Amino acid sequence: MHEWEHKDEWKRSSNNFVVSVTRHSESVKSYEGKNRWCVYAYIYPNHPYFEKIDQTGATYQDALTTMPLHCGASLFACPMYGGKVTSIKVGADYNHYKDDYFTYYNTKEEAYEVFKDADELFEWLEYRQQKGQ
Repeated sequence: MHEWEHKDEWKRSSNNFVVSVTRHSESVKSYEGKNRWCVYAYIYPNHPYFEKIDQTGATYQDALTTMPLHCGASLFACPMYGGKVTSIKVGADYNHYKDDYFTYYNTKEEAYEVFKDADELFEWLEYRQQKGQ
């Protein structure tokens, strides 16, 4: 029988976007812990920033590199339904060079830096929504 993988997720929502923080576990390498933390933004079509993102483009486009993400965007996806993009998913992980200390954080409280970054991303998207940018 196959094992089920567990993933924790925290979300903060607004009308036209959601920011989430996730934590999942992976097999441990000798120099790091088991936890993998990520921050994701889901930007919906009514958000003004949605139109600024080239949906056919790469992760390294100006609209994404401008976003306050840890070490830049490491995930970019445009989920579709009925032939239309329903949201833009942009994310960053906390498993880069010299990020190994994040892999030892087990709780939201220990990972306060990740949640601080997620709050900054939320406020960045909220500001652009209010200003129509």
